[in-house]
Amino acid sequence: MRSRGPAPENVLDREQFTEVMVGMTLLEARMSQEMMVVPADAPPMALYYKELYAEHGIDSVAFRRSFDYYAMRPEEMKAVYDEVVERLRRMKDGWSQPASANDTVLATDSSSGRN
Repeated sequence: MRSRGPAPENVLDREQFTEVMVGMTLLEARMSQEMMVVPADAPPMALYYKELYAEHGIDSVAFRRSFDYYAMRPEEMKAVYDEVVERLRRMKDGWSQPASANDTVLATDSSSGRN
């Protein structure tokens, strides 16, 4: 599914918006897992979002403006979410793959004379 055209200048392009959404999803998943063990003095979620925005060179206003833009275009928002899910799936698959024989370094016994 293709975009109908480039996003306006003050809106994140679809690729950057997708990257931020992947980051947010990972952040929210991490925080939901840690909720049971997070100390009372842990930084608030807003701080984590602020750090995520800074990584992408944006702020909460730019994110909200972009979110609203894509939310008004359901086909584009669905494409973004589909891509987010696909990227997360690839990450998960990459993390859960066992090392293959090609990835394993075999130690040889130097006294055996075999290399």
